[in-house]
This record gives sequence, C-alpha cells and structure tokens, in this order.
Amino acid sequence: MIAAQMDAARVASSSRSTIVAPPRPELPAGIPTLAATGVAAIVAALVWSTPIGSGDYGQWLMVARAFGGESTPDYRALADVPPLVPIAIAWVQGGLGDPILALHAVGFLIVLGLGLAFYAAGSVFGGRSLTGLVAVVLGLLVTDRYLELLAFGGLLQAAAIVGLILAFAAFSRALRSRATERRWWATGCAALLATCLTHVPTAALTLPVCLAAAGLAALPDPGQRVAERLRQVRPLAAGLAGIAGYWIVVIAPASLGYVTNPASLAYRGPERVIQLIGAYPPTLAIIGVGLLSVGTWAGRLAIARRLPARRDPWTVLAAWLAASWAMYGFSALGGASTDYPRFVPLLLAPLVVAAAGGLGAAGVWVGRRRPVWANRERGVVAIGLAIVVIAPFSIASYQSQAQGYRLPDDRALAAAAAWTDSRLVPGATILAPVREAKWVEGLTGRAALFSSQVRYAFRPVEWDRSLAADALLRGNLTVVNESFVLTMTDGAPAPAGEQPRALIVAANHGGEYLDLLRFVPASSVILDAEGHKLASLPSLSPAGFDRTIAADSAMVVTRWTGTRLGVPIDFRQQVTVQRGATSFDLDLAATTPLTVGSLQVEVRPPTGIAVIDTSVNGSVAELTFARMGRSEPRLRLTLANGTFVATETGGLLIASPGPDLSLRVTDLTPGGASSSLRLLDPAVLVADYGVGAVILRRDQTYDARRARLELLGFHVARAEGPYIVMVRTGAARPAAP
Repeated sequence: MIAAQMDAARVASSSRSTIVAPPRPELPAGIPTLAATGVAAIVAALVWSTPIGSGDYGQWLMVARAFGGESTPDYRALADVPPLVPIAIAWVQGGLGDPILALHAVGFLIVLGLGLAFYAAGSVFGGRSLTGLVAVVLGLLVTDRYLELLAFGGLLQAAAIVGLILAFAAFSRALRSRATERRWWATGCAALLATCLTHVPTAALTLPVCLAAAGLAALPDPGQRVAERLRQVRPLAAGLAGIAGYWIVVIAPASLGYVTNPASLAYRGPERVIQLIGAYPPTLAIIGVGLLSVGTWAGRLAIARRLPARRDPWTVLAAWLAASWAMYGFSALGGASTDYPRFVPLLLAPLVVAAAGGLGAAGVWVGRRRPVWANRERGVVAIGLAIVVIAPFSIASYQSQAQGYRLPDDRALAAAAAWTDSRLVPGATILAPVREAKWVEGLTGRAALFSSQVRYAFRPVEWDRSLAADALLRGNLTVVNESFVLTMTDGAPAPAGEQPRALIVAANHGGEYLDLLRFVPASSVILDAEGHKLASLPSLSPAGFDRTIAADSAMVVTRWTGTRLGVPIDFRQQVTVQRGATSFDLDLAATTPLTVGSLQVEVRPPTGIAVIDTSVNGSVAELTFARMGRSEPRLRLTLANGTFVATETGGLLIASPGPDLSLRVTDLTPGGASSSLRLLDPAVLVADYGVGAVILRRDQTYDARRARLELLGFHVARAEGPYIVMVRTGAARPAAP
C-alpha cells in the first residue's frame, strides 16, 4: 500500500514537472531562409553603396555598349567576351539611364545571386535550411574572396560562380527523387549554360563538374535495366550534349588567348593561389573545416568499406572538389601562362559548401546526443553572434580593397569624358591613365590609349598600345627590343623640339618590363687631367638629335656643345639596341682641344626600387634588385675600360679614363618577349593612333607631361575636378555657327 502511494506520488511529480517545463518549440523552418536572404541583401547593399573605380568596371560597361546598340572601339575583340553580364548591364542601364548606377545595380544583383546559390548548395545536405544559412555566412562574410571579385570589377567571374554553385545544387537535388529529377536536370543545365555564357575560365571548370554529377544521376537503380534508364536520362544527355558542343566550339578556342601571357607565370603563377588563400586567416579556417568535413565523410566510407552512394550529395561535392583542384594542378604542372589568382574563388567554392555541410552535420550530431544544447533557434542565435563578430572585419576588408581601385572622382571623369567626346572628330582616340581610359571607353565608346602592365594583358595588340601610351606620356623618344624599353626624357629645348638628356632603363624581368635604372643627366661630366670639371651635360646646349632603325638594330645619337675657358667642347651620347639581344650599348664621347682626364656618369634606381646587392669586379658590376614576382631582377654592367664605385643612393658612379666611355648593360633575368625591335617617336604615335585628346590627373607627373604634350600640339581645354583635358589642334570638331 505504501509502495503504491509512493509510485503515485512519483507519477504526479513527473506530471507536474512536465507541465511546469514543457519543451521549447523550435523556430519555423523559414526563419533560416529569411535570415540567409537578409545576410545576402545586407552584403549586396554594402556593394551597392561602396564607390567603384576599377578599370574592369569600365571595360564591361564598354562591352555592354555593343549590346545596347552603341558604338565601341574598333580595336577591341568583343566577340571573345561572353554576353550574359554585358547584356544585363545594357538592360539595367536602359532602365536606370545612368551607366555608373547600372554597374552598382548589377553588382547588387550578383551578390544576391551568390547568396542564393550558396544557400541552395548548403541546403542540399539533408534539406536543412540552417546549413544553407551557414553557407551564405561563410561565402559572403567569413572569406573575402567573393567580395574581392566585386571590389576589382570581376563581374563576369562572380556571375559565373553563381551559375557553377547553382548547377551543383540542382544536380545534387536531382539525385533525391526520380519524381523530380527532370526538373532539377533542367535547372542544372540552365545554370551550366548561364556559366558558359558568362565567363570562359569558369565555364572550362564547370562542365567537367556537371558531367561528373550527371554521370552519377544516369546510373540505374539496383535491378533496373540499363536500356530503361538510358531512355529516362535522354533529356539530360541532350541538354549536356548541346552545352558540351558549345563548350568545344566556343569556350575552348576562346580559352587559348588566356594561356599565352609571357609574364603570368612570373607574377601571377600557381604559387599566388597559395599566397592569396593564406593571406586572410578566416579563409584558412573555411578550408580547414571543409577538408575535415570531406575527410570525415570519406573516412566513414573507408571504415565501413563502402563505395560512395551515388544519391549522396557528398559524392557530387567530392567530385566537384576533385575536379577543381585537378584542373588547377593540371594547369600548374603544364606551365600554362594564365591568371592563376582567378583560380582562388573557384577552388574555394566547394570548400565553402563542404564546411557548411560539415558544420550542419556536426549540429545534427550534437542535437541527437544533447538535445538541450542544440535546436534550430539556438543555431540561428549562434550564427547571428558569429555575424556580429565577423562582419566588421569582412566589411572593412572589402571597403579597403574597393578603396584601392577607387577613381579620384567618378562623376568628374564622366563629365570630362562626355565633354571630350563631344568636341573630338569621329575616330579620334583619347590618351589617359589606364583606369580612367577604360572608363572613357565604357562611357563614350571611343578608343582609348593607355599603359597596362604585361601581366594584366593577354593580347599582342594590348601590349603594343601600352608601349605607345608609355612613350607618349613619359618621354621624348623610346627604343624597345625583346629585353629593354629605353625611355629618353628630360628634354632640353631645341629648334626641332626637345632633345632628351636622361635615360630610363626598363628591363624584361620574367616577361614584365620593369623600370630598374636611370642615367642622371647632371652626373654626366667631363673631367680634366687633374679631376676638375670641364663641363656637365646640363651645361651644354643641344646640337643634334639623330635616330635610325634598320632591320636588326636601332641607334639614337644626341650631340651637345658648349665652351670652357673659351675653348669649344662637343659631347656625344649614343644608344644602340640590337634585335633579340639581351644587352644594349651606351657610348659617350667628348671632343675638345683641352685634355680630358675622364668621363663620368651615374646610374641609380628610380624611386621605389631598391638595390639589395651590388657586386663589382674590376670593369664588371652586377646589380640585384628587390624581389619582384618569383625572383630578384639582375643587371650586369660592363665597361670597355673603367671603374665602378657604389653610391649611397644604391646606384653606381661609372668612370672611364680619356674622352670615351663605352658601357654595355645586360639583362640577366629576361622572360618571354611581348615586343620586338621598335623605335617609338611620340609625334609619329600621335598620328598613327589618331590621338585627339588627353585626359590627365593633377598629380606629381602632370606638369612634365603637360609640357611634353604641348610640344606635340595639345593645349589645355577643360578642367573637371582632378582631371585636365588637353585637345590637339585639328582634332576638335568645328565650332558651331
């Protein structure tokens, strides 16, 4: 009796405790979806509100003009650019009426698309919306690699990655049920086609990934006849066959131009992928968690001695991960000269999804063992706290990157470009700095001439135009061969123009031309037998400027004259360059009745270039500069007769006895050639490229450039904020009556 009463009391107590502390209901399943949408929208709004300025934005605006029925530069090969994003830009611009605002809007939509894609990909693991939310946070807030694409204007690649991730999500969902597989196949093929129409390198990776996923989907169920299954997958096979045909006919040939850059391997080679991945610790955390998640899945299969289940999304994810890294490894081992930093977002995407899937699986595991610790509500709260901690760093990183590409004043540039375009005759070209020039092309459709480093360009016409722009903006005459760009500047007034005194030596280091030395005019002196100065180059007057170019050599001679103690002094500088040579010769000679004890000249590195080692052995000296790209640039200087003395500026004082000095400069670290023997005369270039106007920034180079351009017939015609417009006489439209 007593025992029965005690049992009844325990039951009542249990009932009371159940009533007092009922289990807390979880949040509705739609809350993580809403949260993921909110995260993507907030990040997209950040991109919308951040000023842009990268030349790539201007470049895509220019391509969009072709799809909006507007003019584009004739020299541009627009057929190589996939059309989807330019069409979107043209369409949005038509609605908004403002090209800069249209670019902001397209960037906004692409970020929203990235959020949707990551959410869809994360949600395929068990159909958990919370895992999709984790994928959005990891992709848009934890790593900086996807927002970095928007910072520098990589709209095409960012949009293509949206298609790549959506294709993975669609083909993974197709494995769940035979009843819905055709719907998801169609979605996956549409996403794959969109990628092919958006970005060539991303499309080259996406097709193998999707073929692997489709191969899994095509396998018959146990006991199903192969012929029956083949009939069922005909729509998928047809869709993929059509896309594969487009890939072979269009994508593969278009990719060839991206693997022939002579400077890519030295400056943007495979090791840059590792450097970029390791530069931001949160990205390393994603990679670690993603690899651990995939490794855990593979380890369980190995322990159970089972093959991957074809209906398991982890199988498709593993194929995606393997295909991505295999393509990177194949390109690296094959020595393809492509832009390897652009591999990083492609390699990271499957790891972001894997990390989200792994964290989601870990949450389920904890929930099963400790239900009190884990439910959807607490998961959302934990993710929210993580966003609060991470978001400031991610936002600051993106804004810092965008600031580095920002134009000084985008509206002033737009006004300057519009005014210049309205004043020039049809077909005239505008010379401008590289970033502004690409915007000028996008805003006006006129051809622009600008200087761009070899490593960022992939077509010979771009390298040629870059050399021409440099020659116009930097000097009085430029001599080029495969190993050197010799810019002659610091011109002295002469009857036929300016006669250059200084020489800037740019050497081919790993395929890129780098400014490494400059000959200082004031240091070119003639000394008597007692070491007293007879004359220096700046004290002499121009007496002649000759330039000749033959099939295999180019030579430039400047002559100078003056008097000392009533006695005439003639001075001669000669630069000789041979086709295909890794050396050039500088010869100095003084002629005077006075006794010449020696000639001297000093070479020193330009501002920002450091010499880290100087080795002198008699009449031979070697200079090693701070590392650029994979290695340190090196030059060898050889005197026919004379000595070298290291200076405090990091350069060399060169002296040769008697009235003659013969110096040979040799490039010890050349790479692939992007040019050949050429002599670039600014007056000829203005005519050849039809330069009608110049847009200059007000910076430390402005005064010198303005003075040189005025000698070529340009005059200041307009000022817009930090920009000055110079127009060439004869290139402007006739004034309206």
